[in-house]
Amino acid sequence: MPALAIKDAIEELYPGQFQIDVIDFAREAGANWDDKIIKGFWDWALARPELTTNLNKLLDALNHLTRSNMVMKLLYQQFVRKGTNYILRYKPDIVFSTHFFCSSVALFARERYNLSYKIYSYMTDPVRGHNLWVNPRIEAVIVSTREARDYLVKQGQPANRIKIMPFPLNKKFFEKIVKTREEILSELSLDVSRRTLLATSGGQGIGDTAEYVKSLYKSGFPFNIIAVCGKNKALFDELTELKNSNISDTPMAVLGFVNNMHELLEVSDLAIAKGGASTTLEVLVKKVPTIFTHSAALHEQGNIDFCVNNKMGWQARSKKEFDEIIETILNSNILEKYKENIEANEYIKTLPEASKNIARFIVKELETPYKKHARKKISYLRAVILGSRISKKRKGHRMKRIIH
Repeated sequence: MPALAIKDAIEELYPGQFQIDVIDFAREAGANWDDKIIKGFWDWALARPELTTNLNKLLDALNHLTRSNMVMKLLYQQFVRKGTNYILRYKPDIVFSTHFFCSSVALFARERYNLSYKIYSYMTDPVRGHNLWVNPRIEAVIVSTREARDYLVKQGQPANRIKIMPFPLNKKFFEKIVKTREEILSELSLDVSRRTLLATSGGQGIGDTAEYVKSLYKSGFPFNIIAVCGKNKALFDELTELKNSNISDTPMAVLGFVNNMHELLEVSDLAIAKGGASTTLEVLVKKVPTIFTHSAALHEQGNIDFCVNNKMGWQARSKKEFDEIIETILNSNILEKYKENIEANEYIKTLPEASKNIARFIVKELETPYKKHARKKISYLRAVILGSRISKKRKGHRMKRIIH
């Protein structure tokens, strides 16, 4: 999602000047086995947050042994081999990656084939990362916050190879919604006279959020409920069956993977969510106080701490804590207070321009040659954003080609 936000920003700021292809690097390179393992491990980790948290601690403790460059060479040789060949065919001028493994592959290709491009890695954990992000051999790791910078320095990333730039979100989260609140709720068959709760566990739909949704629905919770199940079809079917049982008069809309989260948050007064980076910042820019029920690992706990410490959200570590938070919300004006805290937060105020600022940075870096090689006077500029190419359109050539 950060890569897509940056792509949109470049197209808006520099219309017609660049070709932007957003790709899934490992899959696009043909490293199908490693791609399956990496994504499968993340799904496994999402379902085991306590174990993954301990794994984060181990990664940090081992330091040099668990940085992405070392891990890639030891575990993902197929991705290294096919990814470096892919980069060789690209011959990019700049690589802007939103995944540590992609940054490592780009680095290996640059060193092996003596290519001349810069590499920037964007750490998509806004507050606290993990040791895999540390990579002193690239131009810089770009982070969202001062806290993230301090964490990387502690782990061994040179301070002069870290740059702070706020987290990029899709522009639709800052644009005026065309539909009215009544129209959005009516399309979901919800009650326009009620306040609304949105529940999500991220794109994969894995985690504890669903159990709280079931509990609220069965108790006759006096809000509308929008349950976003992501790619979890089993959860979608389970909640749909619960809704169709009519054991409660609580209006509930059950959705799968959605592309209109900005609209859903626009009509929401409260959210229940996992502490993922994009989800956390999306609820904040839409001024929706959130109950965080879990995090995938230690690096996501930093997002939750940021919200809790600034009184913009809560963390429920148990059913008892969750029920106590709901009770407070129903019997006080705390939602309004938390919304005011979100509106006043200085970091949240930086987010509307974040994507454009990164887009300007990328283009500026494209115009500045990689020091190891002199750039030709007339160059065909290419870049990679999470494996995404930006190629400068030559005069007389056909219009840009976009690959998603």
